[in-house]
Amino acid sequence: MFMKENEFTNTKRKAKKMSISNNKVCGIIVLYNPDVLLLKKQLISLRGQVDDVIYIDNSSKNRSSINTFIEDIRKNDFEPFVIWNSENMGLGYAQNQGIYKAREMGASHVLILDHDSVLQSCFVTNLIETENLLKKNGFNIGAMGPMYYNAKTGEIYPITKYIGPFIKRIKPSENPVEASFLISSGCFISLKVIDKVGGMNEDLFVDYIDVEWSFRAQSYGYKMFVAPKAKMDHQIGDRRTSVLGRTISVHSPLRRYYLFRNSIFMFRQKDIYFGYKLRELIFNSLRLVVFLVLAKDRFEYLKFSFAGFRDGLKGRTGKCPIDQ
Repeated sequence: MFMKENEFTNTKRKAKKMSISNNKVCGIIVLYNPDVLLLKKQLISLRGQVDDVIYIDNSSKNRSSINTFIEDIRKNDFEPFVIWNSENMGLGYAQNQGIYKAREMGASHVLILDHDSVLQSCFVTNLIETENLLKKNGFNIGAMGPMYYNAKTGEIYPITKYIGPFIKRIKPSENPVEASFLISSGCFISLKVIDKVGGMNEDLFVDYIDVEWSFRAQSYGYKMFVAPKAKMDHQIGDRRTSVLGRTISVHSPLRRYYLFRNSIFMFRQKDIYFGYKLRELIFNSLRLVVFLVLAKDRFEYLKFSFAGFRDGLKGRTGKCPIDQ
């Protein structure tokens, strides 16, 4: 759903005059073996845009490097809050830890980020102003998301809107656009909405957490919107590759486990419409075929995918039992 052009232009000036001083925004960044150089780049883009930063480390192998990074920024008069988990508790669990702490710190909104996401200037201001604008026009906002681009490739990711099992890819413009769901990195959520909808689903461990939350929020009458003027450098998937003219995300064999298992979980949820469920099951299977043809570690993809499918049928949740 687009806002009509005249609606947007007639109220845009008023929205810019709205005070954002009553909003306290807390950035939540979950770490798992992060690139510390990217963490530094992200922090530079984040400082001055949020009131507080919470890092949750899910037992990274390079924890000593992360700790050095934290100590260095503390020397420069910046004091993030850090949670050190003794084991990898999963993305949803760590995000909920951050949300809980943000509430303790008096935040009105949380901005959830992956460690490699870098914000452009006025990112948070654009999200707040667009949220205020949409609310003024009668929309019940569940969460706001940004326009994503890949600085390495120059690729601009389209905004996706599901129509049955089909996707309408919308090229970003200046106007806010309603999306079927928002990915977690860059997701800007009011804690009042989280109080109503609930936090992230910890059972999924990783993958589909953001999608499940988006659909759950919509079942409460909320809408997801993208603010194209809020721009963020972010790579979707471990990497991207082109197959028969289509660009697809490439994930590790372990992530294929979670994608297969959690797609079956999603299929069973009443709040998620059938077209989305059908597309995910079909395309997960097709992606597996592609990886079995192109990847060198074919056996690993097959092993983890089969295990995910099996555990999905069994209703198993949590951490992958064959995670090394």
